[in-house]
Amino acid sequence: MSVINWLLIRGAEAVWWLWNVLITFFSWLFSLLDALINPLLSPVLAVLNPTCTFLGDLAYAAIGLLPITWGLVVISIAVGLVMLIAFRRLSNQAAIGRAKDDIKANLLALKLFKDDLRVMFLCQGRILWAALRLQRFVLVPVLWMALPMLLLLAQMGVRYQWRPLRPGEQSLIRLRLTAAASKAAIATLQPSPGVVVEVGPVPGGGEVVWRIRGGDIGRHTLVFHMDAKAIEKEIVVGEALERVSATRPAARWTAQLLHPTEGRCPRETGAESIEIEYPARNSWIHGSDYWVVTFFVVSMIAALLLAPWFRVRF
Repeated sequence: MSVINWLLIRGAEAVWWLWNVLITFFSWLFSLLDALINPLLSPVLAVLNPTCTFLGDLAYAAIGLLPITWGLVVISIAVGLVMLIAFRRLSNQAAIGRAKDDIKANLLALKLFKDDLRVMFLCQGRILWAALRLQRFVLVPVLWMALPMLLLLAQMGVRYQWRPLRPGEQSLIRLRLTAAASKAAIATLQPSPGVVVEVGPVPGGGEVVWRIRGGDIGRHTLVFHMDAKAIEKEIVVGEALERVSATRPAARWTAQLLHPTEGRCPRETGAESIEIEYPARNSWIHGSDYWVVTFFVVSMIAALLLAPWFRVRF
């Protein structure tokens, strides 16, 4: 029994060690990729995000009269249709058709020659090869559509992931400082009709925090003063479906992708990022995090239903 326990303990330790090695390796790999990609994507997103925000405002102004749920459904169906057409244009439909036909033919051969082992193994190998070819043909248009889809989801996220503050509703503002400014910078918030400051500024841990309450309804600009420099942050107070920027991001492409509506924080001001804790939307359909599920389900159903009409093969 002691031998079995020793083996179990050593086996668990080996698995735990291997898991830590994998985590360390992939963390290093992702950090390396991020360091290589950021200088390329950060300037690109700085140009694309304002254009996407303008187009997003136009789109939501057009569906602003619809209830929130129906607006999300309409956008999901429209995106499903656009992605379907894009997939047809970007993919090799003939090659996809041949790969699917090969899979069907070899599945039929498996049924007909189930007693012949040589034929069975041969058909299984052909099915696997056809499936790999099919994945390659499908992956190409998916990669082409990845960045536009991420930009679209970011624009939807700033409208469904959070809701505006209500007048009198309490929240926090966090101004995160760069390493160089965290020890010397003094941050102040200029008075604004959009907020009522209750407590702050409270420095500590490389950031400055204010506790606020929502002020007048509308879209307001907060001005933070860092020594002799000023930096702005948008805040929205109201009840309707509004574009809400929870964070003015740092110059990281991932942060810019998630928070696309405000430009990068200028590092010369000493600010790394500015975050407002907006409340989450409460809904099982269009609420925070649930809107993504609704979007993908509706858009995929729309694409599958419309695929025969546009002669698209997946």
